Amino acid sequence: MSVTLGISLRPARPIVLLLSTFCAALLCGGCATPGPAASSAPPTAYLLSRDGAIHYRLPAGWFDVMPDTLSADRAVFLVRDDYAGSLTVRQLHIRSVDNADLGGEGLLQVARLTAALETSGKPGMLVRGPDRYPVNGREAVSYDVGYSGSGDRTRTVLLAADGRLYALTALVNGTAPAGAAREIFGVLQTFIAALRL
Repeated sequence: MSVTLGISLRPARPIVLLLSTFCAALLCGGCATPGPAASSAPPTAYLLSRDGAIHYRLPAGWFDVMPDTLSADRAVFLVRDDYAGSLTVRQLHIRSVDNADLGGEGLLQVARLTAALETSGKPGMLVRGPDRYPVNGREAVSYDVGYSGSGDRTRTVLLAADGRLYALTALVNGTAPAGAAREIFGVLQTFIAALRL
């Protein structure tokens, strides 16, 4: 005995068509470019460095590892979310340089000294020598070091403020994706521009 059910498949076609149109609209909605509201996110609040002398902003896509590190010489220690780079701030203690000299040739001399120290005991080479440039009305000196063994690269910026001398260093991991160095060094510049010393 055969039983025939009176179900027609024809009415299901409009429902399937409606559902597929709805799903396509949802998928395409995610493809649209963000409007001005998405790109003008408010900046993050200022954080205080471990030494209490620097107010800084955490860059988007980075996290602060300072609470988890025992590195006492670091005032700030940030890492990019994909671990392709890091950003550290440490105070330099150099007795032979008078505070009055830090705004002139002294800062350039300190940069030459720290660059020489970084490249003497490690497989590092000076990629770009110390060079002066202005930051928020102050003079800064920066230089780049590359490490042949690991492929890492660093950019260090020396900055004097209120009788203190800081070395701000961005490290680009040798295994970082292409273009990461430009992004990380750009984050360093933005970070420095937003500092409150």
